[in-house]
Amino acid sequence: MESVNVRNLENIQEDEPGRRSPRLGTLLLFALGGGALVAVAAFSMKSAEPAQQQQNDPLAALMQESREEARPAEEVDEADVTFPGILSDTEAPTTALAAVKDERGRLVKQDFSLPPGAPTLPPPPTDSLPVVPLPAGSLLAATPVTEEPKDSLTGLAANQAKVAEDTEMAPMGTEGGYQIQVASFQKQEDADKFVTDLRKRGHSAYRQAAHVPSRGLWHRVRIGPFKTKFQALQYKNKFEKTERVSPFLVDPHKVKLAEDIRKAKMAARKRRMLGTD
Repeated sequence: MESVNVRNLENIQEDEPGRRSPRLGTLLLFALGGGALVAVAAFSMKSAEPAQQQQNDPLAALMQESREEARPAEEVDEADVTFPGILSDTEAPTTALAAVKDERGRLVKQDFSLPPGAPTLPPPPTDSLPVVPLPAGSLLAATPVTEEPKDSLTGLAANQAKVAEDTEMAPMGTEGGYQIQVASFQKQEDADKFVTDLRKRGHSAYRQAAHVPSRGLWHRVRIGPFKTKFQALQYKNKFEKTERVSPFLVDPHKVKLAEDIRKAKMAARKRRMLGTD
């Protein structure tokens, strides 16, 4: 029996007849991977190329044909207009206004002739709408544009809107009772002019001079008197709507109370100055 060297057992390799070398499989894998990379690169290069324009483009041909057939608007004939045919089903197309059908579905021929005696010309330019004077609120807000117009058109409008000079005026108002104060002016002539305008409009207005503490002499324009507070409030509401001015109600009882308080304060001040308190 032959002796076996145990030290060389780990170096012993068995020989298998059907076993292939691992190097051949590795080479095959590398070959397949390289072929795949080449195929991907070729496909990407092909897709990056611009798409070739088709030789036969139907839309381009249609646009070219329309350009060749187009004509200027002044050369278009009535036969080329197809829209009126939509509005009528007759051989002679007409407008939708005239295409009115009867109960049998037939078109009724319209008669657009004027009746006998109808005017054929527009009214003369002398006819005009009635002139309505401006409300009192516009007079209060008057500016040099309306008072001293610089052009004929503005001047004509301002003159037409004024109250006629020969208008019958309402009686002048008086003090006492409930009052409606419309405005207040520093200049007496402005207050008198506004009183005249209000009287021409049918309001019993008058001017009242009053000394306002720390403000000096003012000229009030008031309407009155009214017997009851209810009558004064009714007149005030109507005045606001027609004249576009918001006056305020003057209550005689409150006026008397305020005057009594003012007099009492002045008397107390006078006593303090004299040292009688």
